[in-house]
Amino acid sequence: MPKDLNILILNSEALKLSVEDLVDEINVPVNYDIVDMSNKENIRKILPNYNVLVSTSLDISMKNESKNLKAIFMPGAGWDKISAEAVPEGCVVTNSYEHENAIAEYVIMSMIALDRELINAHNNFSENKWDYFPARFGPFNELSGRNVVAIGLGRIGKKVLEYTKVFGMNNFAVEEQEINKKVIKELNINEIYKPNEMTKIISKSDFVIVCVPYIKSTKGLIGEKEIYSMKNDAFIINPARGPIIQEEHLYHALKSNRIAGACLDTWYTYPKSDSDEPSPSKFNFGELKNVIITPHVCGSTYGTFSRRMKIVGQNINNYYNDKKLINVVDDLSKI
Repeated sequence: MPKDLNILILNSEALKLSVEDLVDEINVPVNYDIVDMSNKENIRKILPNYNVLVSTSLDISMKNESKNLKAIFMPGAGWDKISAEAVPEGCVVTNSYEHENAIAEYVIMSMIALDRELINAHNNFSENKWDYFPARFGPFNELSGRNVVAIGLGRIGKKVLEYTKVFGMNNFAVEEQEINKKVIKELNINEIYKPNEMTKIISKSDFVIVCVPYIKSTKGLIGEKEIYSMKNDAFIINPARGPIIQEEHLYHALKSNRIAGACLDTWYTYPKSDSDEPSPSKFNFGELKNVIITPHVCGSTYGTFSRRMKIVGQNINNYYNDKKLINVVDDLSKI
């Protein structure tokens, strides 16, 4: 293990204010440089000079340039942008979470906005129309007493149910792993279903929240069977990853008003540069009035990035001192 740590930190607009948190957290002697992650050609030239990379992405095109890396510390949770082929032998990869507070807040915001038709009401009233005036439209529901199911009971699912418990909702979950009874009690979970029983609870839920990680077994997890088992007045919210839900079946269920609505923050296609503007899906979800769409913003808060950078800083300290690393990604590490 090298004692001289030469660290390349790839910065972005999202990370700018939290790089200081990383630097402040490091308490071992290191050499580091901070480079804009959009400057791919410059990164390619200098990457061979470093044995530690702080980044959420490593493209396969940098396979030759990354050969001297011994550690990749990610200030992010998902590792789909780290090419396994570009990770050299003897290199460890870690990730960081710390986004559950931000995502749970986003979920609660989405639930209420969907339930109250907030965006439609705003757009309608902006045109000096009173269609949503209670005397004409009628009352809205409250969250209290409604059924919510978290599909996946990891960090995000637990935090979502912690928040929905405060609103007096009936909490349910779908989870393959056994969950500690103390956690079940703390989150006031009525019942936990196995993945093969998912439709049983989806069919009784007012809100379906997708909280599983995007891995091989969860691709297309929410398909035609699951979507069409939902109640007509139910909503689905996806702050996880787009391909976990089969887009064609979701789009048609929403367009036909088979389900009440959705809030979608994660997508099927993303920009590959700072200037391209790809369609996020082959279906035009933006044309639907029962859908709220956002460009993967749910976990993007100052708090998330600050906490993640502190985890990266702790891992740099631990790596230098030959201590156990936090959140090693076994699927990518080659040690």
